[in-house]
Amino acid sequence: MGLPTDLFEPKYYANVRRPVEDAETLPPWAYAGKEFYARETERIFNKTWNFVGHAARIPNVGDYTTLDYAGASLILVRDREGRPRAYANSCRHRGAAIAEGSGNCRAFKCPYHHWIYGLDGALTGAPEMEHTPGFTKSDHGLIEVKLELFGQLMFVNFDPNSVSLAQYLGDLPQLLAPYALDELKLVRRTEYEVACNWKVYVENFMDYYHTPTVHQKSLAAGNLSVYHRNPPTAERGKGEYMALYAKHEGSAALLPGAKGFPPMPKLSGRAKDGSTYVCLFPCTLMAQTKDCTWHVEIHPLGPDRIKLAVGGCFHPETIARPDFAETLENYYKRWDISVIEDNEINEIQQKGVSSPLAKAGRVSNFEALSHIHRNWVLDRVIGNKA
Repeated sequence: MGLPTDLFEPKYYANVRRPVEDAETLPPWAYAGKEFYARETERIFNKTWNFVGHAARIPNVGDYTTLDYAGASLILVRDREGRPRAYANSCRHRGAAIAEGSGNCRAFKCPYHHWIYGLDGALTGAPEMEHTPGFTKSDHGLIEVKLELFGQLMFVNFDPNSVSLAQYLGDLPQLLAPYALDELKLVRRTEYEVACNWKVYVENFMDYYHTPTVHQKSLAAGNLSVYHRNPPTAERGKGEYMALYAKHEGSAALLPGAKGFPPMPKLSGRAKDGSTYVCLFPCTLMAQTKDCTWHVEIHPLGPDRIKLAVGGCFHPETIARPDFAETLENYYKRWDISVIEDNEINEIQQKGVSSPLAKAGRVSNFEALSHIHRNWVLDRVIGNKA
């Protein structure tokens, strides 16, 4: 089966635009095609706020880590004033990558011609360039990328003219205020490479329809909670996000019957009675439950591959408990099992939508949040929100 001549003609997405009860998924090329992914990179990842991890990845002055995000190579570093910053991982001379992996340094030295850059990105050393007419070191510092924090979560934006992160978040900080995100400490971060499109992973994370099947031996091994038996209601605030609240007993971060911690101190409102799941567009995934939070970084590596990182955070009072290390293993077990189950089904999903025989399919009323996400993507890739 051949692809349409113009993949971005709105008529090919008309069924996605229908109300959820009448809607279809995106066509397969939106999950597997290079052209669609290139348009997403141009109009979404290069324009919006992208989550690159907890600030505990670079806790001390001079700590740095490198990453690739939608084709852009970055350095994240904590400068001498203690501020996290992001730079293009590209020397201003001939463009060589100046750092790899993670570590601690006082300055960055390009391995090619030994140009040296401070933690503030300023060029401090350029051998022999004093003989080059009109060359000024102050004009050739590293290219800085906007980096701002939500709590201790780091976001980058490649568009120098973008709105601030605070404007992008809208009222999300107020929604999540009961969880005191500024106070929570990252206790573990695990990475995976998953052979799936970034949207496949987002849709799965926000989808209750798969819980009784994909997680039937883990999360759904006991009596399936009432909020998994009813179609979810998506919440849309004033920011670029959607949220789902679930009222339930116990913690959502444990397998059925597992021992856990008491609720975090000073929880208020509905946070005391359930969990809040958030997708900050395009692909920041956050889960807040009574005793902890966890978050998912999705780093797109192409139309059919992502790097995934899962971080778990706890309140300092919980971490100070004498049984913390022992009980923490129950949370790790839940996260590890469910993430592996999700990774496996997402790769199966990707294999299917990559077939030239695949077609768009109808969706259920349990997929309301995935439906919202698909249309948010289309607003930018097909519509006028470039």
